[in-house]
Amino acid sequence: MSQNIKIEPAHCMNPGVTVTENGVIVSAVFRGKEPCGLILYNRADKSEITVQFTDEHRFGSLYSVQITPIDPEEWCYRLFSGSTFFVDPCCRSIAQIESEGRTIIAGGFFHRPDDKFPVYHSPRGRRGGETVIYSLHVRGFTMLDKSVSAQPGTFTAAAEKAGYLKSLGINAVELMPVYELQPVTRAQDGPRTMEDALALYPVSKRGLPVKDLSVKKVNYWGYDRGFYYSPNSAYSTPGYKGGPQKEFFDMVESFHEAGISVYLQLYFPSSVNSQQQIEIARFYATHYGVDGFHLMGSVADIKAFASDPMLSDARLFHTDFPYAEIEGMDAENPEAGPVNTGNLFTHNNRFSTLIRRFCKSDDYVMREFLYEFFKVPSGYGNVHYICGSDGFTLRDLVSYSERHNEANGEGGNDGTPDNYSWNCGEEGDSEQEDVKRLRLNQIRNFLTLLFLSQSTPLINAGDENFNTQFGNNNPYCQDNETGWTKWDNGKTGEYIREYVRRIIQFRNDHPVFSGIAPFKNTDYIGCGYPDLSLHGAEAWKPDLSPFSHCIGICLCENYVRGKAKTDLIYLAINMHWEPQELGLPKLAPGRRWNLLVDTALEESFLTSECIMDDQHTVDVAPRSIRIFNTVTSNKPVRNRKRKVKTTKTEAPAAAAAVTESAPVKEEKDEKE
Repeated sequence: MSQNIKIEPAHCMNPGVTVTENGVIVSAVFRGKEPCGLILYNRADKSEITVQFTDEHRFGSLYSVQITPIDPEEWCYRLFSGSTFFVDPCCRSIAQIESEGRTIIAGGFFHRPDDKFPVYHSPRGRRGGETVIYSLHVRGFTMLDKSVSAQPGTFTAAAEKAGYLKSLGINAVELMPVYELQPVTRAQDGPRTMEDALALYPVSKRGLPVKDLSVKKVNYWGYDRGFYYSPNSAYSTPGYKGGPQKEFFDMVESFHEAGISVYLQLYFPSSVNSQQQIEIARFYATHYGVDGFHLMGSVADIKAFASDPMLSDARLFHTDFPYAEIEGMDAENPEAGPVNTGNLFTHNNRFSTLIRRFCKSDDYVMREFLYEFFKVPSGYGNVHYICGSDGFTLRDLVSYSERHNEANGEGGNDGTPDNYSWNCGEEGDSEQEDVKRLRLNQIRNFLTLLFLSQSTPLINAGDENFNTQFGNNNPYCQDNETGWTKWDNGKTGEYIREYVRRIIQFRNDHPVFSGIAPFKNTDYIGCGYPDLSLHGAEAWKPDLSPFSHCIGICLCENYVRGKAKTDLIYLAINMHWEPQELGLPKLAPGRRWNLLVDTALEESFLTSECIMDDQHTVDVAPRSIRIFNTVTSNKPVRNRKRKVKTTKTEAPAAAAAVTESAPVKEEKDEKE
């Protein structure tokens, strides 16, 4: 079978693998003086072909060889330098084969020719504020999901959930690393079923993992150097035609068919240079139709990513990149036109901290929280989230005041101690009805503030389903029931899922919450109200003091919808532990304030019109949010409780105090 194979020099510009119509080209870097080359392994007849590189294969330290004819699905290979054999870090898949009576790991090729790119797919016309991202771990997302027909933990099983995500209002997924790791780790190194997990990681009746230092750790999250071009075979269905590459490709297509964009997390240690990083992103964009990348680790040059022509449509996410370095870089090549910096997004870690502190009634937070809540950066997008993979789940955020990471085998000292969480009165699961009610109320507050902030909101997998990690805020090695998404969380899980659906739909129905232009805090269209105004116990007079926990926010929808009559949305937010009163702006004759949402109520979204008797002030229950809109009505207005002087000219100055300049006050000790 191997007698007709032809080996020829092929000078390439970059290391890696190229699949042609009838063969493959392999390029690799060798800097030593020892003999180097590759060994081809036939998976069917177990035959082997050794190819030793010579100077005719070399350009500098890059050696390239063309092998024809060859079936990419039938052959795999390993590189060698002297007596050292290793897997090509640029291989397109990972294979286990038998050679000389032992099992070895080898590299594979792509399942189709490289010039047969998928049809160009671009759902990226969606504005940043209209995107709602769901972050998930492909394996852990479905390992405990009994609703999927595919093998749990696979690309196919994740694809089956596209309809579910779409029903929530999700239109983008962010996948934790999906590539093989170096060295190769197998799923069988860790438990594969819930029964295995419970056997290896016993849990107490309270649901807290029992310390077990004998269990081997696995790199579950995947934040390490990888075989970046190889989709993880541990996430693939055994026997899937075309292997993990085709299954991953089919998963991306399934999400696209559901109108869901796909973003990949790419983690780079410092050993992966800028050129390699960009080539990896290009590969996933062209070969798999991936829509964007969350760049993590040691990103060598975000400017190079943003200016790369092949990534001009791809959305690029990073944490606190220096936008000043990117701004104006189109001047370097005026013929190429301006760089689309509108596809750049920063993950706002500060918002995550501030929303946690604000919701648990910390002092010295109001100004800083409002600044992040309203901030619309110039030239790039802003991603807001409450919880991520490296911290508490939303359920644990309101159930634990301390981390419980003993099962990680590091004495409970790993993971951040600064969670800004509050257990609402009892650590861990509780049977006290008042504690359970308060926790649900806090979850509603968190979700409401997240999805109504000016941002691209991101929700972590399972947070819409009351998922718990039993207080573990760093389950990097928990490829088991602790780290997997739990779906069977009873009526509470169903309730929170429905709340997420409703609040996302509310956001979509009111585009004032997904704007991409900063607020001006003035009535610049002459409708009688500024685009944004803040209010306190008296309308137009917000309390922004260090000990304030209550604020009224009025948003005018005319600035995004251009309506003839004035439509307002008013958020009455009270994170104080006692009831508070807020002033309502005076409306035009015939217009009334109508209650839409009240997070203090179990049925938070009102199903019928609820016009307030008092149109001047509103009472807000402890730690709750009420949302009002304006409607036309002839309902009589009750006399106001007290005479209140309103001065609209104060509104712009008050709002500008938290929207035009960054906060400068240092955080103080938390209020218990």
